[in-house]
Amino acid sequence: MTPRLLLTSLLAACLTSAALGQTSGQSGLDRAIIGANTQLTEAQKNAVSSFAAKHLAAIKDGTSSATGKSLEDARWALVTPARDPAATPAFRKAYAGLLIVELVPVVKGPDLRRALNAMQILRFTRSPDAIDVIIERTAPGAEADAGKRIAAASLLADAFEDLDASNTFYESSSRRLRDASAAESDWMALQQKLNAIAAAARRKDLPAENARNVRRAQAEAIGLVAKSAKASTEADNRMLAMQRILVGLRNDLLVMPQADRSFVAKSLAPALTDLVAATSSQWQAAHADANMNASYASVVGTSEVILRLIDRGERPQAYTGSKPDADSRVLAASWESGDKAKFDAELKRWSAVVSAAPYKN
Repeated sequence: MTPRLLLTSLLAACLTSAALGQTSGQSGLDRAIIGANTQLTEAQKNAVSSFAAKHLAAIKDGTSSATGKSLEDARWALVTPARDPAATPAFRKAYAGLLIVELVPVVKGPDLRRALNAMQILRFTRSPDAIDVIIERTAPGAEADAGKRIAAASLLADAFEDLDASNTFYESSSRRLRDASAAESDWMALQQKLNAIAAAARRKDLPAENARNVRRAQAEAIGLVAKSAKASTEADNRMLAMQRILVGLRNDLLVMPQADRSFVAKSLAPALTDLVAATSSQWQAAHADANMNASYASVVGTSEVILRLIDRGERPQAYTGSKPDADSRVLAASWESGDKAKFDAELKRWSAVVSAAPYKN
């Protein structure tokens, strides 16, 4: 089994089983410990440590065979207390502190199966300190294994739904993922990181101001990737990630209040224009590859849709009496027809638009 197929199967098993509640049931820990509302006593900490030690050995030293049964059993055993409906933030914090010390070496280690199991355990503690460990694995400078970076970012997208974290933690996490995205060369890892930022912004109880700042980090990440891409004339696999990310972003923008959309527009419009500029730089190489051409066409088309969507809100006077939106799109049509002169002329127009007010003060 290839590393990518292994990763896909492991993630599917982890996330699907969790969603189905396979970790429900008794953990073997005293219910008074799991439901503690104050800092754990030394006796309680010792009980938690003894419980964890019984299962951590399998995570660190158990079988790494094709089935990996003991690893998965140990993971479920360690996840169960954290996912218990009665588990309190006080318990999860103490539990996370113990697990972080034991599992960080595994997370940083070379065994992908062990690392993924360890990250899955940390994710369910809902602890910011534990999530920090996973975020670190998304950075190419810290983690050379692209498969592990993909896994870490995938877990973050799920974890951001229910953290015991401050609102500002989502902002700082999104900025770290922005920087990790800018340095990412693997398109699948890039896609998962940008997805994770979007998931953070969608957290239901996140205040609007914090969500806007998270969205800005996503727009900045797109812009940084675009600036990097447009420096080359070669087809860029990162467009495969952008193709998928932009569709989700468009859908989010469609239901976003105008005030929020206007806030993100200041960063997003220039970023998308740079992304379109990258497709122009790689025009010949992208058109020469049928598979990449389809992705590039999608990036161009969705970028143009988003640009027009946000620009109608920012500069409504420019659209008074204009043709229906679909009839006014130029970039997508000229990409499909191969009319680079027309494409570049429209790109130049958009570059001028986003270089002036209200996008630039």
